Amino acid sequence: MKKAWLSALLALTVAGVGTATALGEGAMHIFLSGEQVGSNMPASNAESVEDIVNKMGGFALYDQQTGKMEIVKPTVNLLIVEGIQQTRNKNVVFSNPVKGYSDKNIPRTFNVFVEVDDAPVAKDLRMQLVLIAPDGKEVDKGKEWKYSTQNANSFYFSEPFVSTKLDSYGTYKIQVQMKSDKFKSYVVVGENSFTVGR
Repeated sequence: MKKAWLSALLALTVAGVGTATALGEGAMHIFLSGEQVGSNMPASNAESVEDIVNKMGGFALYDQQTGKMEIVKPTVNLLIVEGIQQTRNKNVVFSNPVKGYSDKNIPRTFNVFVEVDDAPVAKDLRMQLVLIAPDGKEVDKGKEWKYSTQNANSFYFSEPFVSTKLDSYGTYKIQVQMKSDKFKSYVVVGENSFTVGR
């Protein structure tokens, strides 16, 4: 998975590398999980690479002085279920995974469980869940969750969507969006979907 993700990124940024570097522009070195995966790319490509990384569900930190770009790609697992419970011995129990509903215009209640690993290190990491309709419009948004990942970059949370009206047939998406003080806008780092209709 890591290689496929990286290959797509490098293929999109390799065009124009030779000419800009030959003109004396600073070189950029790309690292993924601490391992160098690309080098001698022109520094002028940094913003374009950041945009591509964001669209692929990751974050890019570029240091102009060293020419180092560190890419962080969180691993996000997302379950949509009708119920989540925690037992006395702290086990989490899920019931009735949601794959879809047959009819629209009926208020639905479901829970979303999110597990995050390899999150960016941040004092103030923010997460939110967003429900997107088949037409691409936002239906509902959960609360903004806040975490410090300076000591641990893995965590989980769950959030209910209560009496949510699904008024269209088609595929609905639940997106996990993330940002931090280093990254000002939300990035979709994971999603899952379910259908409404037969």
